[in-house]
Amino acid sequence: MKPNSSKRWPKVLATVGLLMAPLAQAKTLMLEEAITLAQTSDVWIENSRYNEAAQYALGDAAGRLPDPKFNLALANMPTDTFDFGQEGMTQLVMGVSQMIPRGNTLSLKEARFAQQAELQPLMRAERRARVRLQVSQLWLDAWQAQQSLALINDNRVLFEQLVDVATSSYVSAMGRTRQQDLVRAQLELTQLDDRLARLQLQRDSNLSRLSEWLTAGDVARQRLMQPDLLQLSADLPAQTPPVGPGEGDDERARVFIHHPSVLLIDRQIDLARTDVELVEQKYEPEWGISASYGYRSEDPMGRDRADLVTVGISLDMPLFSTRRQDSEVAAAGSRVEAVKTERLLQLRKMLAGYDTARAAYERVSQRLSLYETRLIPQSHEAAEAALNAYTSDDGNFAEVVRARIAELNAELAVIELKAEQQRQVAQINYLLTRAETGEK
Repeated sequence: MKPNSSKRWPKVLATVGLLMAPLAQAKTLMLEEAITLAQTSDVWIENSRYNEAAQYALGDAAGRLPDPKFNLALANMPTDTFDFGQEGMTQLVMGVSQMIPRGNTLSLKEARFAQQAELQPLMRAERRARVRLQVSQLWLDAWQAQQSLALINDNRVLFEQLVDVATSSYVSAMGRTRQQDLVRAQLELTQLDDRLARLQLQRDSNLSRLSEWLTAGDVARQRLMQPDLLQLSADLPAQTPPVGPGEGDDERARVFIHHPSVLLIDRQIDLARTDVELVEQKYEPEWGISASYGYRSEDPMGRDRADLVTVGISLDMPLFSTRRQDSEVAAAGSRVEAVKTERLLQLRKMLAGYDTARAAYERVSQRLSLYETRLIPQSHEAAEAALNAYTSDDGNFAEVVRARIAELNAELAVIELKAEQQRQVAQINYLLTRAETGEK
């Protein structure tokens, strides 16, 4: 052993450790774990809480009376002498005035801001449900690409063996392999490599989009959730769609009225009704109260003059502008009806979406059962039979390749169907989401 070899080992071990570090840090991510990470990392939720607090603060301010106005004036000063005590009308006036808004305007404005604040918890519930759906879709897309890659990589060895068998048989000139069979085998291997490249691109793209949801603002998690380190669990969660609406339009629609998006529209209807009440307050008078104190100096003879106090009330009465108020009330009432129509359209959309997703789930489940119970076993038997026939000089090499490709395509279809089945479950779960009371 060389004298300095003992000094090299620590460096070698350190280098190996650096190379193995990414592998040691590789993260296996379950679907539910990805959803939880995305929901807790969503900065939109924090932004919504700030908006809610801001609306409550604005409501507190809107419910207060406007600030009083103070004034100070020097009234009736004679310009010939500028003597404060020369004229009895000369006085130093200090006054204050206070406006009182029309009707219940203040309380309604405060209530309106409170209603706007109450929208935020429902928006957060809708956001969480939407994030669950979107992350589930991305995770399943990445999972499908990952499992397809693994399957094709496993089958690539079989196609390499077919190429080797075809090459040996063709070179030895003892078998029945023709040049076109060899070319066909090499072509299928090349096409597999192309599929691998496309699937790798899909997987990396979906993992990159998924990691954006999982690492918002967290630098440490960003390092861990990089696409080249992120490994999805090979097992799909055992999810089945929940029980949906029953028969009859009313019964079916009743299932969706607790969805955050529908409750959000309900709150918007209340908000529009408050707007109607606010506009109606313009029929009410606006009051103003004022008071002033006038200080006067002694007269030229040295006698005291009485100070003066003035108290007044002003009234803004909409006597000649009721047509304007009528138009504003009509417009506010139309907005209420428009939001009610939006609620009806949302319920119809959700009901149609549920029917579509449920039907798709049933069809995909039927196809998946057909593949797993019949097509996969039959494809495998056909591939084995073609290979046995070829090895016993009773078959065609092209048939062997076609049978192997058919078996691989059937197995890839099973992966796609499993992913699609879970996509439909995620869609149904979103549509049947119920907003919890006290949602934060």
